Amino acid sequence: MKTFVRAGLALVPAAVLAIGLAGTANAQDAALVGTGVKWCNPVIGWGPSDARTASGGYVIHQGSYPCPPEAAAPAVAPAGQVQNEYLVFFDWDKSVVTPAADRVIGDAVAAISKSGGARIHVVGHTDSSGSPAYNQKLSNRRADAVKRALVAKGIPAANVTTEGKGEGQLLVQTGPNVREPSNRRAQILPRGVNAPSS
Repeated sequence: MKTFVRAGLALVPAAVLAIGLAGTANAQDAALVGTGVKWCNPVIGWGPSDARTASGGYVIHQGSYPCPPEAAAPAVAPAGQVQNEYLVFFDWDKSVVTPAADRVIGDAVAAISKSGGARIHVVGHTDSSGSPAYNQKLSNRRADAVKRALVAKGIPAANVTTEGKGEGQLLVQTGPNVREPSNRRAQILPRGVNAPSS
């Protein structure tokens, strides 16, 4: 019997509170239209969060408070910011800069030029197909091709260094004599005061 009475008493204040909130919300919402204030309520089960009436207004009562500001969205890196690395890829057994690679080189040049310029190191790579000696020469030709493209787009030749790694640093680990497109690449690595140092 005591349990039933306690349960019944607990329901009465909740019902009164709900009716009171619904009755006062519209008048108070009208006074806040256009203010941009979001109201939070400390009522158990609601908050801290905003509660709304059926018409979309805020439920406001004694104890309501302006909601804390929402966390700002993470900042997006500005367009044209210099990256740590730009990757361009080559066709099998080729050192010709493809149209896709040329677009990446253009993006790199635009970002580097906008940041005030930087020294650039280009590293050429190959997949594991072919002999190590041949791949070493091919990786050098790829790095040189990227340097020529950078210079053609306005980077001073003196600011670009190159090296070839052959098949010594595979991006995708494979066995010998595997034609892996991801390994046929060159890295464009900006260096300098206004560029990343890693």
